[in-house]
Amino acid sequence: MMGLLAAILLVVAYLRGFSGDVVVGQRLAQNNCGICHDLTSKSQHAKGPYLWGIFNRRAGATDFPYSPAFISATQMRPIDWNSENLDTYIANPVALIPETQMVQETKSHPISYHGISDATNRMDLIAYLKTLHDE
Repeated sequence: MMGLLAAILLVVAYLRGFSGDVVVGQRLAQNNCGICHDLTSKSQHAKGPYLWGIFNRRAGATDFPYSPAFISATQMRPIDWNSENLDTYIANPVALIPETQMVQETKSHPISYHGISDATNRMDLIAYLKTLHDE
């Protein structure tokens, strides 16, 4: 029943254009993404690639040293960071890019990310990511 409700909410969100609460999304971005990704217009890489300008950017399009698994996955199936792909990736990164380093916890990569299950939180985060661009 909860799965059906989540699916219905996702469809409604999709039809609404994935609108969300930017203020909540900013907090989620800082707490979940800002640990490893630069969220500012400085566009500097950190442990992960910068997220400034991510919306509608091709995955792997920055000069970040992406993992061979990431490069292989995005060459086989090019991915643009639109609302749908961001939602899938934020929910479960390996669903979109198997073997992504984000989910691996190693000595050189001590923090791993395994997704945000709440659809509303994902919509809020995506709403914030959409604001990260130059005017």
